[in-house]
Amino acid sequence: MTFDSVRALRRCLPLVLLALLTGSGLVRAGATFPQDHSDLPADPAVRFGQLSNGLRYAIMANKEPRERASLRLYVDAGSLQETDQQRGLAHFLEHMAFNGSENYAPGTLITFFQRMGMNFGGDTNAHTGFDETVYDIDLPHTDATTLQEGLTVFRDFAGGLLLPPEEIDHERGIILSEKRDRDSVEWRSFVAEFGYVLDGTRFPERLPIGEADIINHATREQFSAFYDTWYRPDRLAVIAVGDFDVAAVEAQIKSTFGSLTARTPEPADPSLGALPDFTGIRVLYHPESEGGSTTVGIQTVTHYTPPTDTAEQRLRDLPLSLATGILNRRLAELAKKEGAPFSSGRTAVNDSYQFFRNASIELTCQPEHWSAALTVAEQELRRALEHGFQAAELAEVTAAMRNALEQAVATAPTRRSPNLAGELVNTLASDTVFTTPQTDLALYAPALATITPEVALKALRDAWNVPGRFVTVIGNATLPGDAEATISAAYDAAHAEPVDPPAAIADVPFAYTDFGPAGTVAEKTHVADLDVTEVVFANGVRLNLKPTDFQAGRLLMSVRVGGGQLTEPHNAVGLATYANSTFTAGGLGAHSADDLRRILAGRNVGAGFSVDDDAFTFSGGTTPDDLLLQLQLTAAYLVDPGYRPEADRQVQKIIEQYYARLAHVPEGPLQLEIPQLLAGGDPRFGLPAQADLASRTADEMRAWLSPAFARGPIEIALVGDFEVDAAIDAVAQTFGALPPRDPKPVYTAERQLKLPTAPITKDYRVPTEIPKGIVALYWHTTDGRDVHVAPPLRARQRPQRPPPREGARRTRGRLQSRRRQPNQHHV
Repeated sequence: MTFDSVRALRRCLPLVLLALLTGSGLVRAGATFPQDHSDLPADPAVRFGQLSNGLRYAIMANKEPRERASLRLYVDAGSLQETDQQRGLAHFLEHMAFNGSENYAPGTLITFFQRMGMNFGGDTNAHTGFDETVYDIDLPHTDATTLQEGLTVFRDFAGGLLLPPEEIDHERGIILSEKRDRDSVEWRSFVAEFGYVLDGTRFPERLPIGEADIINHATREQFSAFYDTWYRPDRLAVIAVGDFDVAAVEAQIKSTFGSLTARTPEPADPSLGALPDFTGIRVLYHPESEGGSTTVGIQTVTHYTPPTDTAEQRLRDLPLSLATGILNRRLAELAKKEGAPFSSGRTAVNDSYQFFRNASIELTCQPEHWSAALTVAEQELRRALEHGFQAAELAEVTAAMRNALEQAVATAPTRRSPNLAGELVNTLASDTVFTTPQTDLALYAPALATITPEVALKALRDAWNVPGRFVTVIGNATLPGDAEATISAAYDAAHAEPVDPPAAIADVPFAYTDFGPAGTVAEKTHVADLDVTEVVFANGVRLNLKPTDFQAGRLLMSVRVGGGQLTEPHNAVGLATYANSTFTAGGLGAHSADDLRRILAGRNVGAGFSVDDDAFTFSGGTTPDDLLLQLQLTAAYLVDPGYRPEADRQVQKIIEQYYARLAHVPEGPLQLEIPQLLAGGDPRFGLPAQADLASRTADEMRAWLSPAFARGPIEIALVGDFEVDAAIDAVAQTFGALPPRDPKPVYTAERQLKLPTAPITKDYRVPTEIPKGIVALYWHTTDGRDVHVAPPLRARQRPQRPPPREGARRTRGRLQSRRRQPNQHHV
């Protein structure tokens, strides 16, 4: 569990019930495939099959990346299958799979992967969740020998682990270190909320990381009992996606896994327990004085068993997805208003584990504003439930969804094998059909045209039609006395106030389509060996074009302007950080950021902004059809940026929350002080002090950026699926029409640093209840990316574990958003 995944979890609380419980259901992996009991057609490119021992497989030929293959071994067992004496062993066993098996003696498997040119942690990994364990191998070649080696590794994982006691003992410290590493304010808050909301169920007692006492003392017999019981062929699935012959891989799977047999009688899945059943409200107050913010929430949890994944069921879920999308947009706009008591908010309705449905709304705020934020949460939810939605709101989310479906079809020919393999695992595990993007578009597009605001409202009302609600206040808010009574009173007061319908939304066209006469090309050069076209316009704008076929229907844009952080004013420490956080949030002169989102809904455009070392950079991804609009939007940020006050209001809220957190984590000094120390005190490095960042203003940003935007050098790069002449014409109409640009200075003086020459030793003491520490070493080098000077990885018997990769959340249907999955623990 990484801090980021817990932080994402705390931001919105389908969190407890959705993110942690990744939404599958204890679906038995035997007998059938989802399409066998659905009217939805599975992707015909996938060959599904099942061996006589019950093991299932799914094989798909795919050309990206070329001559590569992605293999996955899915085990339909996780921490929920553990007994009281096995808590943590599902995850521990996943680690042990890499520490000795029939064909790979202890200490040799990782060396084998490296000999094949694979990166442990990058090309091979694993994760354990509540109801699954998944092993990943991405092979560098697809010849028969390499594919067989990968499948043999999986065969050993499935039935040939040695589990040597000495290797178990060696691994205990790694597991305990991983458990200790995830301890944080966010994690503790999560565990408290998780246990409260799902009290009475099995989930709070089966967090995959397990119990320290069991990790310390579990015997080989305990490991073997779990392994033999749950790693059985009828609970396994092998997925193979790559640039290979499907029939040949199928034959290899049959020969490799056909002899696998169950080692114990078929077990029964454990009971998941009973969900809380009550009316009215239940209150949870969980204080964390070291937290950076407070989160208030309202949510419901009810038993829910989704029906079979069919076309009818997917269409039935569609209006609810649209309704929650509208409500989330409302919260995003409200957070920017003057006097808004919260910095961010989110609502969601999701089904998890074929066991319960969770509806939630959560807002993040400063501690003194918890009551006002709770009022907003209660009243905005009720405003939607009582007054419904406007046609303009529905049109926006509908356009965005339709565009996503269309883009999935357009980019389908160049989907990447690791992603497809992950999707196949998710659909098999959640008992949903692996449909093609074309099938999804054909199913949803007609329905999107018929859904009305009334239909969306009914779906939202049905989802929230639950007699009992949890009200939570979690974080650094201090509530003296009877906190639960105080929270209940605040909720009741909010509920007693009537709510009015939302203000009407005006229909406004995009205002930036004419930048004057199109620019002319002064120079055009084609670099044959790179297939790059270099163009210089008469106004000095430079354009570099590289057509590729790596991703169908997509291209990437980068626009570099001026000198970036090299030119940051010395008397405005933190201005670059401030600009990174506020510039695009300020929108344009004619349109706020929210206006732009609405106006551009359904189009493939967007412009990210960053202050880089030596340039101000706009970046974005688009399609050939939307390239002109993408360039118009980006050019508009140069000629008429908004610098709106709502951007400053947002960042000021975030500053206080973020720095409050940094004060209580060991990473704080590494971000706040060490970078400047290593750069000889240059304030352009690292994060600025909180007071410096909080004192920056939009007027300072305008004064800094305006000269560069007005006449600074511009260099544009386009890479992807486009026609060169069409791209040149689009740039001519936008950036080529701008006033002449100055040449780029050398910035000799600005590039100078006075690096420290004497050794430095620093010891930072961080006030925190979390038992953690960091040791960091730094040294001078000429180029950190040069393999000749980068520090070598020393060979060791037990390599350092790589950081965990985030898993994809499994939900019913293909339209729900993905979230990070904190219940998964990884090698």
